[in-house]
Order: sequence, then structure tokens, then C-alpha cells
Amino acid sequence: MTEREFTLKHIFTDVEKFEQNHYLCSPQEDHFGIAWRIEIEKKNGHLAMLLITNVTGNQEIHTNYILRIFSKNREKSYSMSSSYMFERRTKFIIHGWHKIIEWRTLEDEYLDDGKLEVEVHVKINKMVGFPEEIIGFPRKDLRSFGEDMKQFSDVTLKVKERKFYISKLYLSSHSPYFATLFLGRFQESEKSEIELKDVNPQDFQYYLEVLHLENGIDDDTVQGILSVADMFDTPKIVKKCEEFLVKESKKGLKEKLEMAGSYRLEELKKMCLNQIKSRADINSVISEDPSEMDPKILAELLKKSLVFN
Repeated sequence: MTEREFTLKHIFTDVEKFEQNHYLCSPQEDHFGIAWRIEIEKKNGHLAMLLITNVTGNQEIHTNYILRIFSKNREKSYSMSSSYMFERRTKFIIHGWHKIIEWRTLEDEYLDDGKLEVEVHVKINKMVGFPEEIIGFPRKDLRSFGEDMKQFSDVTLKVKERKFYISKLYLSSHSPYFATLFLGRFQESEKSEIELKDVNPQDFQYYLEVLHLENGIDDDTVQGILSVADMFDTPKIVKKCEEFLVKESKKGLKEKLEMAGSYRLEELKKMCLNQIKSRADINSVISEDPSEMDPKILAELLKKSLVFN
């Protein structure tokens, strides 16, 4: 995905019980400082599906997006695409289709025990009237690790087509992974250029910035930095990301809890679990595939669900 793309995913339940004009909304998610959610409705014998966001004043969001519904086990899908400019007219700005598919076809071919899996992939082409830090993404790099730093480095790290010129000792002092790679008895320790695989180069740039004491952690960069810090065993950076998520981040509860499980962030996990006060809160953080969630978090959610019964 590019910096201006994201996907909303949700599984609606008890869809077979919908009466005419009955509707449900997915949990709200924050992307690029804006709230987004999906709405489905039974309307005139058809499934209606809408993308909802909110803008204020003279703000505009120019988008391309694709709505999709999936059958059981994703054996088949149905999709529709659109280009649309969201602008202020009501509190929540809505766009989509009121006749995606006949309700009878939906029940026969797409519902799985009353459940309907949907997603919306959004690409933002232009944003008007938003703060510069949002409009300007992807942000400018805070620190250079390019050719201009070659004279101060003793190794080149190649991440896809991008090269980073860095100091072996500095990186090794913060990461046991790199200490082993650079200073151990591996063949790579003798090389002047080493390729790192399965890494996003922009995420690696952000990771290096934080490692070199630049304040580059925000809601758009934190997950990428965490993934690199976790991969390369850099606990200092993991801790900084966790502190940001606990004290400053505006991300939703579900996303924070997912990161707490994925990266073993105990303080963040405790904070998120303390914010769950009802069965509705539990439903809002359960993943579409619970088997992918951290087992300890699932166990805590089960305990809470028993209390709320």
C-alpha cells in the first residue's frame, strides 16, 4: 500500500434478521486524522453498502474506493468501485450504492450463518483544508542516510532498491541482531554492503531516524517502526513506540490492542483492557479472525465477557 491507502474490514452478524431499512455500522477507524466506517442496510429488497467519513468546514477528500462483499471461505466476491469527493454537507459524509445485490441472492450465496464479510479499500488522491502535517504525507525525512553520509559510514544496508549508509558500531550498540550480523562470525560481517530482506525501506528510514534520536514517531509511522524494531530486536525503539501509543496516539482501541498483542506491549495491553467496559466494547475489538489474535488477550476478553453477562 502507498502512504495514502487503507482498507476497512468488518464482519457483520445476524444479517439474515434485517428488516426493511434496518442498518448496521462497523466500528469507527481513524486514518489520516479522519474517522471512517462502513454501513450496510436492507433497502428495497437489496443490500445497500456505504462508506462514511466526516469532514468539517471547507475540507475535501478526493478518493477512489472499492467496496467488496465475500461469500463463505471467500469462495466468491462481489465488488463495485467509485471515485468520489467527500465534502461537508452533513455531520457524516456518506457515499456508496443502495442496490449492490438482491437480498435473496445475498442470503443464498453470501451469508455464512448470518454473517457477512465486507471491506472497503480507499485510496486518497487529494486532501483540501487539512493541517499541513496531514496533507504533506508522506512527510520529509528527518535525517539523511544517503550518499552524503557515505564518508561517515562503514557499511551499506540495501533495502530493496534503496541504500542506507550507517555505522556498524552505532547500530550494534542498540540491536543484538545487528551486533551479531556485523561483529559475529558470519560471512556478512566482512561485507561492505548487506541486503536486508522483507523490510519496507520507508519504515527502515523511520526506524533509523528514531534510533538516531529524531522524534519521528506518529500515528502514521508507529506501526512500521514497531515492525522493524521487532524484527531487528531493538527494545529501546519498541519502548518508545509503546510510550507514544499509550500517551499520545489517537488510534482506535482495536488497532492499539492488535499492536499490543503483535509486539508484546504489556503496558499498552493493560491500558486497552482497562478501557473495555461492556460487551459492546469487546465486540468492537474482536478481530474478524479471532484465531489470529494474541491468546492471552483473547483469554482476558473471555474473562471480561463472563463478568458482563
